[in-house]
Amino acid sequence: MKTTKYFFAPLVIAIAITGTISPVTAQGVGGDSSRASDRDSRRLESALNDLDLSDSQKAQLRSLRENHRQATEGLRAQIRTAQQTLANTPRTDPNYESITSRARQDLESARSQLRVQQQAFQSNARGLLNPEQLNTLEANRAQRRQRMMERREGRMEQGGGREQRERRLERRPRG
Repeated sequence: MKTTKYFFAPLVIAIAITGTISPVTAQGVGGDSSRASDRDSRRLESALNDLDLSDSQKAQLRSLRENHRQATEGLRAQIRTAQQTLANTPRTDPNYESITSRARQDLESARSQLRVQQQAFQSNARGLLNPEQLNTLEANRAQRRQRMMERREGRMEQGGGREQRERRLERRPRG
């Protein structure tokens, strides 16, 4: 009797795992997902949440955000490629210096172009807001910066982030 009870356990576990993995991969989570884009969208939504945007402003902002995403997609791919080249090129490669030098140049070039695109997007997005909304946006931004500084100071008082991580890693059993 007991062996029958455990006979189906591996099957049930396999079905449960498949049931949880399939929706996740179907949503684009993992691998080359657009997590950064999703994070940026959430951050933007959060920043604009208290501004009481009109429907027209929301539509214009959505269009602006989509155009920005499309314009920066290639730059983000260039950045990923350069980072992968830097990470995956073995130091024993006879062309290591030239390969990594070129990858660093490509990385910096793509990052600077991305900064320009992001500044243009921010400028255009601010252009959609009225003066009252701009004041609210700046006040919210100042509050977020203040909270971030307070958290940073709290971490420094507790021993700092890097030092704590290094101590935890030293204590971690190896094997």
